[in-house]
Amino acid sequence: MTADASPIISVRGLVKHFPVRSRGVVRRRIGDVHAVCGVDFDIFSHETLGLVGESGCGKTTTGRLLLNLLPATAGSVLFEGRDIVPLSRAQMRPVRREMQIVFQDPYASLDPRMTVNEIIAEPLRIHGLYARDKVRDLLQMVGLSPEHGNRYAHEFSGGQRQRIGVARALALRPKVLVLDEPVSALDVSIQAGVVNLLEDLQDELGLSYLFISHDLSVVRHIADRVAVMYLGRIVETAPVEDLFRNAAHPYTQALISAIPVPDPRKERSRRRILLSGDVPSPVVPPSGCRFRTRCPKFADRLSDDERQKCTTEIPALTARGVGHETACHFAEALTLI
Repeated sequence: MTADASPIISVRGLVKHFPVRSRGVVRRRIGDVHAVCGVDFDIFSHETLGLVGESGCGKTTTGRLLLNLLPATAGSVLFEGRDIVPLSRAQMRPVRREMQIVFQDPYASLDPRMTVNEIIAEPLRIHGLYARDKVRDLLQMVGLSPEHGNRYAHEFSGGQRQRIGVARALALRPKVLVLDEPVSALDVSIQAGVVNLLEDLQDELGLSYLFISHDLSVVRHIADRVAVMYLGRIVETAPVEDLFRNAAHPYTQALISAIPVPDPRKERSRRRILLSGDVPSPVVPPSGCRFRTRCPKFADRLSDDERQKCTTEIPALTARGVGHETACHFAEALTLI
């Protein structure tokens, strides 16, 4: 990525609210789930952007909005300069060839009634591009034997099923893959093989990835840049090593401090940041900074006037260096690993 490079995907002001309805015969709208609230980020060609955060923070919803699988409440998603948010299903069809998704559960995302050959061939048939050799090549590309194409998904291990999902996603030769926690359902020993495969495919095919995960150790290995998400908002974004060395948002610092270190001596001596309380409800999110209800700095280190600012003002993403932005009124860089 060069300084003057244009992003292949540019997201601005992305918002998604899901309606909450009352029970009973007449189901009235009584509120909204604020799943994604004003998210901004860019993905550049041949780059991996890691999107991390706790379960329920809006990561998966963001990934599906990126592909227009869910209608956005507001905002824009520019793919190669074209806003795809207002496009109809028919208008999205040619764009779908350029943007694909790999789901978290490699078994639930594959049709158990179809053979592996049929699963991989389906997008090719839909777009009129089917050829038997293409299916064989795709299986070999992801490290599977073409002779296994007549088997069904349940006959494969979890790691092999995820490779089948990757092969299907690559069938149309897309430019962008949204990887929705692609290794979280796999054993640790299998995760490394799938992550290495994704890196090899990126180098070979020039792919761009949005890698969604809650595992910062995996993200550190595969990502070029990282965006940290909390309760529907991006709270910090930075090049991967800069984030791990100089995390400035208290939430990012807490996530990094929870990563185990293989050296027992360092593990015992390093600083841990523990968060109190539960994640607030996205139906009624806190005012001002959404993280303040769990923020150790807000609880112990701020004056009354500073707490008032956190309570009333939403912190904007502020530059702290080249490509490093933090949404915190009182950000302070710490080295935790």
